[in-house]
Amino acid sequence: MRNIKFCPTCGSTNIEWELPQTWSQWRCRECGYLGAFIIEDGTMAEQIRRSYLEEKKKDEEIKNEDMT
Repeated sequence: MRNIKFCPTCGSTNIEWELPQTWSQWRCRECGYLGAFIIEDGTMAEQIRRSYLEEKKKDEEIKNEDMT
């Protein structure tokens, strides 16, 4: 059975090895995370994902306010 890998920054599953020959570096295609640490706990990843999306939404709101 294959374990699902999650980004520790944004909780995305859109994560892959930076170089398949070196399993120690992962890159997230959503947030740009690059590092050796990876999440395999789906419950923790859901919490990270919620928090990441809330923060991203707040940042967009602030950016939109600054443009007006």
